[in-house]
Amino acid sequence: MIKAACHCGAVRFAVAAAPKWVLDCSCTLCRRYGALWTYCIGDDPVTLVARPDPAATATYSWNMNYYAFHHCRTCGCITHFEQIEPGPTQIIGVNARMMVGLDGPNIPIRRIDNGHVGWLWSRADQPLIPGNHPPMSAPGPDDWR
Repeated sequence: MIKAACHCGAVRFAVAAAPKWVLDCSCTLCRRYGALWTYCIGDDPVTLVARPDPAATATYSWNMNYYAFHHCRTCGCITHFEQIEPGPTQIIGVNARMMVGLDGPNIPIRRIDNGHVGWLWSRADQPLIPGNHPPMSAPGPDDWR
């Protein structure tokens, strides 16, 4: 099981196993959110085993109001999106950046130019820059960060 949570921990969910791939999208919303999406439907879906508390999130929908994008009411992290009518409401995608303990370098990133800009932010043009934040303590069994 892979645990996931927003920064403050108010929105928590879990998937049965790590995603086989994540999607970087350049649409007007996703490029602003900076999310890497994994999906509960379609190709290689993740299985949601713990749903987030709906009271912990607020939503934003745009255009035809087909999807509701959920963010934490406290810290603002974008956590997931779900289908709005027509059909039953269901979680469609979750933000893989909220998942704890993923082996990120080994999860392929699929890139889609839905914004028709001709480029995306996710690329490895240069080596990683070492961080200057102090190291965090090792996560414990009840840690969702």
